[in-house]
Amino acid sequence: MPLEIERKFLLKTLPNLNAKDSIKIEQLYLKNGNIWERLRSWESVKTGERKFIHTIKTSMGKGINMEDEKLVSEEEFNDFKEQCMKFDRESRQIFKTRHIYDHPNTKLYWEVDEFHNNYRLIVAEIEIPNKDYKIEMPKYISDVILLEVTGLKQFSNRSLSIKISDNDRIQFKIK
Repeated sequence: MPLEIERKFLLKTLPNLNAKDSIKIEQLYLKNGNIWERLRSWESVKTGERKFIHTIKTSMGKGINMEDEKLVSEEEFNDFKEQCMKFDRESRQIFKTRHIYDHPNTKLYWEVDEFHNNYRLIVAEIEIPNKDYKIEMPKYISDVILLEVTGLKQFSNRSLSIKISDNDRIQFKIK
């Protein structure tokens, strides 16, 4: 399983820079025994490309996760969504727009998530090659940082998601 090492930052606003792409994301979580499964619908605003991605993450420490990901079909995504809608299952959902920005002079990039779950929250993250990697903060990010939230569970996507009840309708809405 690939290792994901990331740093996360709470932002006061979106960066003052045009993103190279924005991705509409609907993310569903379903508790399966002691494991939380995640299924994501991913759609590029720029190209219209759509993907459905199944993920299981295992925390290995602050900002470090083992990540098992695979592409699935739209039908599998819809079946997963139906399982989430069953009130006897513990499930959660989140809606967000992910804005992608290049990290200057590297092959890295910033993912800035703008959450749409009845609250306004903006979190930037960057995946880095190793935990000791020194990030040179680009001005478009440093100008809007409030604080680093790497490893704070309350800023994980699952913690920021909302519980699904059997009366909820799941659909993407940008406010």
